[in-house]
Amino acid sequence: MEKYNDDYYNEQRQLNAGMGIAYDVEHQKMQDKIYYNIYKEKYEIIKKMEEIKENSKYIFITINPSAFITLENFINKINKLMSKKWITNYLYVYEQRGETEAELGKGFHYHCILEKPKTKCYNHIVRELANSAKDLCDTSNFHFFNVKSISEEECNRKIQYITGRKADTNKHIKQDNDIIWRQQQNIKSFYNVGII
Repeated sequence: MEKYNDDYYNEQRQLNAGMGIAYDVEHQKMQDKIYYNIYKEKYEIIKKMEEIKENSKYIFITINPSAFITLENFINKINKLMSKKWITNYLYVYEQRGETEAELGKGFHYHCILEKPKTKCYNHIVRELANSAKDLCDTSNFHFFNVKSISEEECNRKIQYITGRKADTNKHIKQDNDIIWRQQQNIKSFYNVGII
């Protein structure tokens, strides 16, 4: 968005006058200045977010499969996703949301921390991950498919989040059931190469 000079405003006043519309140059300048500053501020925020995406070292992924996807199919697809050549350092877990023995395995999902490869830009990574997950869930809905670029500090918090006790005590029952469910399904507590 460009800032306009006095000639622009005079032309606008003449055009509007020709159509019988009143045009207050000072009011329009003030309005344009406000819009310009709002646009500039949003642009700077977006630019900073893009820099974080491109310059951060890690990516955090959550995939919540559609209800009709079986656990076996889900694990097979995740194994295929994780075998991509550019995925070299990672930590991932399978979790579930069941709170009772009868609900074990309900709402199973996957969390993963990936070290971002230096050879791929963030948008290419997201596109490739979405293509791999498109048969599992609606990849356009962030509730089902969520990819975030994260800092080293956030990576350390996410490691604790997916391998340790959650801060939210309401999730402790689910975590206890995760252990039982994983044992029943012969799933490891976590899968890791180079992250911890």
